[in-house]
Amino acid sequence: MASSRSRRRIATVLFLDIVGSTAVASDLGDAGWQVVLARFRAVVRQELKRGQGREQDTTGDGFFATFAEPARALVTAASVLGAVQDLGLDVRLGLHTGECEEIDGKPAGLAVHICARVMAIAGPAEVLVTQTTRDLVAGSGAGFEEAGSQTLKGVEGRWLLSRLVSVAERLPKPLDADVAAGRLAEVVRAGHRRRRWPLVAAGGTALLLAVAVGSFAAINRGGHTATASLIRLDPSSGRVVATVRDGQIGCGCGANLWAVDGTLWERGGSDGRTIAERTLTTGALRRTFQLPTDETGFAIGDGAVWIARDIVAVKGPKAGTIMHAVERLDELSGRRTALIRLPSEAQTVTALAVGGGAVWALDSNATLFRIDPATHRITGRFATGAIETQILIPTGRYVWICECVDHEAMRFDPRTATAKTFQFAQQPWYLVSVAARRRNTLWLLDGKHATITQLDPVTGRRGPPLGLAGNPTEAVLARGSIWVAAGKIVDRVRLTSGARTTITLPKGTHATGIAVDPATETIWVDNSRPAES
Repeated sequence: MASSRSRRRIATVLFLDIVGSTAVASDLGDAGWQVVLARFRAVVRQELKRGQGREQDTTGDGFFATFAEPARALVTAASVLGAVQDLGLDVRLGLHTGECEEIDGKPAGLAVHICARVMAIAGPAEVLVTQTTRDLVAGSGAGFEEAGSQTLKGVEGRWLLSRLVSVAERLPKPLDADVAAGRLAEVVRAGHRRRRWPLVAAGGTALLLAVAVGSFAAINRGGHTATASLIRLDPSSGRVVATVRDGQIGCGCGANLWAVDGTLWERGGSDGRTIAERTLTTGALRRTFQLPTDETGFAIGDGAVWIARDIVAVKGPKAGTIMHAVERLDELSGRRTALIRLPSEAQTVTALAVGGGAVWALDSNATLFRIDPATHRITGRFATGAIETQILIPTGRYVWICECVDHEAMRFDPRTATAKTFQFAQQPWYLVSVAARRRNTLWLLDGKHATITQLDPVTGRRGPPLGLAGNPTEAVLARGSIWVAAGKIVDRVRLTSGARTTITLPKGTHATGIAVDPATETIWVDNSRPAES
């Protein structure tokens, strides 16, 4: 008896991939390419969702999706082409409508093969469709040009293809090389600025960043300067009560300061590849972590450092292929104690978190893995269907995923493998987790409009927005107030009355990170750039 069930259905199949992706990746380097790839996937998923397309697979820089209606597939293809050009990328797309054999929920068969071959012969910013699909959308208003009769590898006969040239408006031409380079550079810069990760998981016992730790390195205790590295605030008065000056400056790349289990952690350096471990009470440096180039995610919790890495297999039948894994380091010695390899179909992990008795890894294909921190075994694997995969927050029974690009937040329940999506105002907010004494809380932080809004982690209900000043980037809770790092100032907003106090930081300070120890309510603010001359 066959082990799988199959059925057949009519569907419009779409294949797309990035044109010249190898050259782009080489030009940008690993870190820049991962930023661009994450944004590309988020944008494509957003357009698929709008067009009611169903993502079937993601492999590297390509997508395979299906649609119930061919007209929606055409509209989506056109919107994807334009949307990814905003990132500095050109894609090629193929469309075909036919009968698909569905095996265990996945389309297969000749129709899928035909579509893949159609895409393979398309050029930059080109959408090729078969005559079948074109005939089915007659009268839809879509415009086509003849693309000639083509042979498709592995398919008998010749196939008449057409080039989609307009859907409501004319499709854009391929990008100019200089324009593409400029847009790609901006995506990389914005990606580094946007890498803002939730601070602590439930109970204030875990830390989440999106960088990874390599070997421990001895710190240089010399080189002290007059520049403020850290500023400590009094949680009662809000006054500056201490300043640390050791030349260790935080990176201006989003959240970069965290307090976990009595230790203060800071991300710094010009490229954000240094993690400094500090004494929480005094801010004194203990040691630094050197960040490897193959890291993709980093979290601290359950007495360990957890790293997501893309590693190259050196032995066995998969030698030379890229493998995705989560590595466990001893928090004190830095020695590796475990390497958890993810399944071969996993993609690059873009968010890592510790909370709810588990380590959570979210890959770029929106698959969520649950890892037991004691046994190092993968105890759950969930297809979340999330659009964006860079912000992951465990809160009790739920795991929240920020779909910021689509102004949504997804609440995923691993116990039932179900998700609920909450839509919010069309503004550039992102989801943060804020440390508190009893439990962490969820907030929507809108840097452009300078507001922060509490979000109930169970119901998804929002509280009233609280007005801020400056350029808010990160927030913490202490003494009944929310404290927000906002460049040259710190905003303090009392939760009972909404009254706001502005705390001016020392000259030359630009804060993007703020941390509080829930046990002692010690508040630290970073300096993310050297003092101005």
